Amino acid sequence: MPNNYEVIKSVPFDYGLIELRSDNIITFEPVDGFSTFTIPQLKVMLEILLDISEGIPRPYFSDNRNLKSLGTEERVYINEHMHKFTSAFAMTENSAITRFITHTFMQLNRPPFPVKMFKTKDEAILWLRTFNN
Repeated sequence: MPNNYEVIKSVPFDYGLIELRSDNIITFEPVDGFSTFTIPQLKVMLEILLDISEGIPRPYFSDNRNLKSLGTEERVYINEHMHKFTSAFAMTENSAITRFITHTFMQLNRPPFPVKMFKTKDEAILWLRTFNN
């Protein structure tokens, strides 16, 4: 079950929390009210994600339920760097806007890893666990 894990490393920062779990999954939980990413924020996140992953791409979960927009420059930045820490990507979403952003991103920049959207974190984690060796 998704709750059967320990947190190996936890890194809180201004707009969220990134954790490495004992089931080898990296998670990102934003702070309340966080709804978009800027390049400076993405650079901070990338530094944390590269450190926490120790250079090994791992299954990655992001809570994107409150994501409202993502600019072109930010999408390009994510596309250029996400493969460095991600072997599979699952996210929660709860809006047509988030689904549209994600589907458009995936059509324009096909990622080299599986991507799937879920309504709950538990469903996302169960799917990500299938990518652990």
